[in-house]
Amino acid sequence: MTTPVISLSGISKYFGTLAANRDIHLNVHGGRIHALLGENGAGKSTLMSVLAGRYQPDDGSIALHGREMRFTSPAQALESGIGMVYQRFMLIESMTVTENLLLAAQKKIGGSNCRRLISETAEQYGLAIDPDKYVYELSMGERQRVEIVKLLLLDADVLIFDEPTAVLTPVEIDAFFTVLKKLRSADKAIIFITHKLEEVLELADDISIMRKGRVIISTEADRKQISKRQLARLMVGRDVVLRVNKEEIPPGETVLRLRNFSGADVHGTTRFENIDFEVRRGEIFAIIGVAGNGQSGLVSAIAGLTRADSGEVSFAGSTFNAREWAKAPKDDMAYVPEDRYHTGCVGSMSIAENFALTQIGKYRKGATKLALDWQKMSEDGTRAVEEFKIKAQSAQDTAQSLSGGNLQKVILSRELSRNPKLFIAEQPTQGLDISATEEIWQALLKCRERAGVLLVTGDLKEVLSLSDRIGVIFNGRLLDIIDATDSDQIGRVGLLMAGVTS
Repeated sequence: MTTPVISLSGISKYFGTLAANRDIHLNVHGGRIHALLGENGAGKSTLMSVLAGRYQPDDGSIALHGREMRFTSPAQALESGIGMVYQRFMLIESMTVTENLLLAAQKKIGGSNCRRLISETAEQYGLAIDPDKYVYELSMGERQRVEIVKLLLLDADVLIFDEPTAVLTPVEIDAFFTVLKKLRSADKAIIFITHKLEEVLELADDISIMRKGRVIISTEADRKQISKRQLARLMVGRDVVLRVNKEEIPPGETVLRLRNFSGADVHGTTRFENIDFEVRRGEIFAIIGVAGNGQSGLVSAIAGLTRADSGEVSFAGSTFNAREWAKAPKDDMAYVPEDRYHTGCVGSMSIAENFALTQIGKYRKGATKLALDWQKMSEDGTRAVEEFKIKAQSAQDTAQSLSGGNLQKVILSRELSRNPKLFIAEQPTQGLDISATEEIWQALLKCRERAGVLLVTGDLKEVLSLSDRIGVIFNGRLLDIIDATDSDQIGRVGLLMAGVTS
């Protein structure tokens, strides 16, 4: 094998007393795809953030083409040819796509042809974006595409992708894999962080597995000698069930019914039109679609964060028009939002405080109702940490100090503790490792025993594993509702996601 493009030697990174990375040695070669696996909180994203200049290592060194480097910023790393697409996108929401890309790549695309270069690059790699849209108008999937286009415009030699397929459809994933293979053929060094083991087995030339801040194994990928189950065991340290056993539950009363429900997302851009469906106690009703097809606005209106323009909502025995529903109490509804970092939590607050956010009345005490029972709040937060195996030193750790998977567990535990009649889970396992995904799937199935569950996701495997009925959304409309047990119809779901109805 040729000399490594990147050599990490003895890299350690600490956050206070927490060792995110400990004495890591890793080589990355040009013309190869290097998969980096590990549970949420194993240190993968921290390690790659050190390589990409976002964090400074406390110990160890980085060599690029044999020359020792020290990057003090992501911009400096980009100038040296190292770029990363983070799970939390590094975009300015009040600026357009073009303005964001100019900030990062002005030397490459500055001038009158910048919009054309952006559009051509996006089209070339099948990453559809609108250069004139503001970032706040974009779905999570569209924002990810902007970040990927940024790296392609910069012609980076080392490209780091952190869960890049999390919001893509199967067709888009295939197209993205084609991009990675082209980049590999161009002798680029590619680091691919993923929790989808089938992607590793399909793409990876090299595999490194991290656990508790250390690289426990780094080897060439031998697809004949390693299976998904073996990879999962190496990641987690135990056997992982890769499929769920879903108990048959007779559906109960209807807890939510929508009729001719229409509106737009929070920015008034992506519409949903004439939505009709119902969710019954004892079932998981899944809405699946490609990001940007109206599901985000639909869920926001159901949860009461925005107001629909028209239609009727029946919930827990009462019926409301669109205006009334926006103001109606929703004590019997729980909601896990897609954006766990901004909508789902307050990053500077502790786990215990975040656990209390949507049920603050439970912790009020005294005649004025202004005082809070901080001891009970701390006890409940501690119980959630233990019950959901949240990796934190205590319930007093801040939400922003947690990995994405552990933060999602905080939000999930909080909403489940409310014992709702309707539980809404929007992209609940996006970006999570196989162990956290397994735990959340089991929690949703358990919730289904006593409530109706509305699952909104773009993950086809998740829908087929969990749902009882499936509604496919495209261009703001539900194209069809399919019984998950109907083997003759279930194969249509992927086609419907792409708008193919015939």
